[in-house]
Amino acid sequence: MLKYYVRNGDDEAFRQLPGYQDQRDGTWVHGEQPQVSELDTLTQQFGLDRNILRDVMDKDELPRLEVSDGSLYVFFRSILRTKHGEIDSAPLLAVLTPNAFVSLSLTNAISDQKIATAAHGITTEDRGGLLLSTFTAILTDYEDSIKRTGRYIKDTGHRLKTHEVDNSDFIHFVTVEDNLGIYTLNLTSMLTVAERIRDNKTEHLSDDHIESINDIILHVRQLLSSTQALTQTLTSIRNAYSTIANNNLNLRMKKLTVLTVLIALPNVFYGMYGMNVILPFQDSAWAYASIVGFTVVLILLVYTLAKRFRLF
Repeated sequence: MLKYYVRNGDDEAFRQLPGYQDQRDGTWVHGEQPQVSELDTLTQQFGLDRNILRDVMDKDELPRLEVSDGSLYVFFRSILRTKHGEIDSAPLLAVLTPNAFVSLSLTNAISDQKIATAAHGITTEDRGGLLLSTFTAILTDYEDSIKRTGRYIKDTGHRLKTHEVDNSDFIHFVTVEDNLGIYTLNLTSMLTVAERIRDNKTEHLSDDHIESINDIILHVRQLLSSTQALTQTLTSIRNAYSTIANNNLNLRMKKLTVLTVLIALPNVFYGMYGMNVILPFQDSAWAYASIVGFTVVLILLVYTLAKRFRLF
């Protein structure tokens, strides 16, 4: 569904229009999950390139920048967290026409309310400002999601110190790594788009807009640095857990080896006195107690030597 908004003053709220008004200059059109018929409508109303518009319906469309017939087309990728904690991304198209700003999203991740919140003090005639507000709304979602991922990784790191981490955490790490990969890929692509907007200034953007784009570029780079840091932290946690697990296994094997030796020592003597041959002291009343006592002393001696040489 296409929604038409107008805002003429900084102190006004965005006002939704009942429909497209051809005579009005400075209109914001927002659509979520647009249909082909709606794209055709936008093509007729604002003279847009239909082929470029239809690219927004391609789920795998990457961020890019195009200029056609005086209109600027900027593709972004918004993110949406699923109920299983996975991150999904989809294209979002922002179009700056000579008399309107159009934002089309394949999902409802970036709503008109989010863009309106980011566009504080910006009128619908400031199409460059609406473009930057859309970019800011997208980056806000990335920042919130990256912080949420960082809190999970940090919590897992703390629990590793108390040995509360289990296999399910490391299975979930696969999802976390996929999410970090999506962050990195999309942010890197959008960083390139932002740099192209800055370096290829058009009539839609003023010097103030270019200055704001520089701030956005800095923000994207900071998010990329955060993502890289989280990836390194995740790798460190996995390596630490692997080291701890191997060390614990070695300690258990040492203990089992010593226990096996201690158990085997009495069986040597018990086995000898279980044979049907003539043995020393076999007719003595104190033989059983002596043999048991000797084996106990031998076990304690072996145990003491093992502790002294730190075999376990």
